[in-house]
Amino acid sequence: MDNLIEMLYEIQKEALWLRERETRAKERRNSLKQKSIQEGVQEPPVDDWIKALRRKFHTTNPKPIVVLSLFDGIGGIWAALRLLNIPFTGYSSEINPDAIQVLRERYPDIEHLGDIRKVTQDDVKQQIDLVVGGFPCQDLSCMGRRIGLHGQQSRLFFEVLRVLQTFKPKWFLVENVASMSWIDRDEISKYLKCYPIEIDSQELTPSKRKRLYWTNVPHPKSLPMIKEHHLTSLQSVLESGTALETKLGCILSNNFCPGSNVQLQRILDNETNSLRYISVAELEKVMGYPSGYTDVHFKNPVESRTFDRKHRKTRLCQQSKKLLPDTSLSIRWGLLGNSFSVAVIAYLLSPLLDHSVQQSGLEPFPFSQKLREDECAVMEPGEIWALFNAHERPNWYALIISTSGGRFSPSQTNGDRGPVDIHVRFLKLDPEYLNVENDKWNPIRGTGRYTLMPNIDAQNSWLPFSHRVISTIKLEDDYFIYPGKGQVWAVYDPKTHRPAPFFVYVLEMELHCGPGIPTKPGQEGYKAFCYLMQETVSPEIFRCTTKKLEYTDLSQFCFMVPFFYKNESGLFKLDYNAKGRKSLVDYHERQFKKHTQDLLDNMDDSV
Repeated sequence: MDNLIEMLYEIQKEALWLRERETRAKERRNSLKQKSIQEGVQEPPVDDWIKALRRKFHTTNPKPIVVLSLFDGIGGIWAALRLLNIPFTGYSSEINPDAIQVLRERYPDIEHLGDIRKVTQDDVKQQIDLVVGGFPCQDLSCMGRRIGLHGQQSRLFFEVLRVLQTFKPKWFLVENVASMSWIDRDEISKYLKCYPIEIDSQELTPSKRKRLYWTNVPHPKSLPMIKEHHLTSLQSVLESGTALETKLGCILSNNFCPGSNVQLQRILDNETNSLRYISVAELEKVMGYPSGYTDVHFKNPVESRTFDRKHRKTRLCQQSKKLLPDTSLSIRWGLLGNSFSVAVIAYLLSPLLDHSVQQSGLEPFPFSQKLREDECAVMEPGEIWALFNAHERPNWYALIISTSGGRFSPSQTNGDRGPVDIHVRFLKLDPEYLNVENDKWNPIRGTGRYTLMPNIDAQNSWLPFSHRVISTIKLEDDYFIYPGKGQVWAVYDPKTHRPAPFFVYVLEMELHCGPGIPTKPGQEGYKAFCYLMQETVSPEIFRCTTKKLEYTDLSQFCFMVPFFYKNESGLFKLDYNAKGRKSLVDYHERQFKKHTQDLLDNMDDSV
C-alpha cells in the first residue's frame, strides 16, 4: 500500500513538473515574440522545419524512391516530395482528364497508368517504394450520404488494398476525411493494420482541413509550431486583399457553388473596399502550390449544372459570375478542392529524410490477405468485440456469431442499407477473476478468463459496440483477455478512490498463458511495462510521457481505450466515450420503450 501511494505521489509530482515546464516554455516563446516585434527582428521562414530536419539527419542527397500515386489528382504527392527535395520516379493512377492535363504540364516525366481498377504488376517494372492515395470520400464524409465504406464511390478503398498486396511497397500513405464514422475508421484500420493520425491542415497552412492518414512511415515526433506564424495565415497568400479571419475554411470542390452551404468567408478587396471571394490563384497558394499551377489549357471543359438538393448526389455546380466567371476557373477550383494539402503530406513523409527510416522500411509490411470487398467487413463471425457496460465503459465482451444489413453487409447497394442484425454470445468473467468491490469504473473488470455463454443475443444497432478485441487467447472453450502491446488501457485503483481512471500505453508485455496452461489470478506470468498518459488542455488528447510503470497484476486494468494519433507520434486522441455517451443512452432508451410497448401489446393480446 505504501509503495502504491508513493508511486502515485511521484506520478503527480512529474505531472506538475511537466505542466510548469510547458507554462515556462510558453511564456518564453511569447517573450521572444514580443522582443522580435519591438526590435524589428524578422520571424524565421515557415519552411525552416524542413531545413532543420535536413540538418538533423545530415540529408544532402536523399536516396531516390519509386512512387505510385493512386487517385493522383493534380499531383500533391509530387509537390510534397519536391518540397522535401526527395528525388523520385513517379507512376500516376488518375481518370479525370482535367487533372491529367495539369499533371502532364507540371510533371511530364510521370508515367500514367489510368484507372486504379486496371492497374496490374505488369504496368510497373520497378520495385515500388511508396504507394500514396486518397480514395473517394463521398460515402464517408459528413457532407455526403454517409452510406459507409461499402458505398458506390468509397468502396474503391478495396482497390487500394489490392494494389498494396500486388506491389508490396515498403511504405504506404492512405488519406480520407476525419468526419467518417468510427466504424468505417475501424474497418480501414483493420485492413491497413495501423491506427490513423489526425491532422488539421491549419497547423501548417492557411486553411482548416481535418483529415485522417494511415501510414507505416514512422510518425514525426513533433509538429512544427508554425500555426500562428504569419506565413501560415490567410493574409500571407492574398493579392491586394485583407483577410477577415486568420485561417480559411475547409476547401472543397463545391465551395464556389451558388446555394452551397460550405461557401468560404469573404475577403476585403483593398482597391474597392468591398468584399470578394478568394481567387483561384490565391487558393493554389493556400493548398501549397505556386500561383498558376492549375492554369493550363483544358481541352474539353464541361459546363456544370445548377447546384441544388436534386443534384446533391453528383455535386455539380453552375458557374457563377459573382464567384467564378470562367468555366476553367470552376474546373481549377474543383481540382484544388479534391487535392492534398502539400505541406501536410510533406510533414508526414519527412521521416524519409532519415537514413535509418529508409533502412527500416526494407522489411515487408504484413498487408491484409483479404482483397475483395465481399471478403471484408468491419465485424466478422468469430471476432471478440467489446461493448459498453451499464456505466458506459467498454469492458463487456461478446463473440460475433453473424452479421447482416447496414454498413456491416459487404453486399449492400448504394442507398439501400437494410436492417442491421448482429447475433452475439456474451462472455462471462470467471468467478475467480471477479472483483469483489463493485465500483463505478470497474464493475466486472476487463481482463482475465472468460466463459462463452450459451444464449445467442440479437443486437439491432452498432451503437453498443466499442472496438474489436485483438489481445485474446483461445483456451479450449474459454477466452483469456489481457492488455496487449501498443494498446492504451484504463488503470483503476479502488483504494485511492480516484474520481476517474488514469491511462497507460502498453510498451512491452509478457504473458505465460495458452491452451492447456492453467490460468488463475496472479499465476498468468503477466508483466507489462507502460508509459503514463498525461491529459492535455483538450480532454480527449493525451500525451505519452516517459514515466515508465511496471504492472504484474491484471486486476488493475479495467478496459482498453480505442485511440488514434493526433498531429505527432506522442499525442493520442482517446475515444473511450465519444461513441458511447449520448448515442448509447438514446439507444437504451429506445430499447426500453420498445420493450415496454411489446409488453403492453402482449397484455392487450392476452386480454
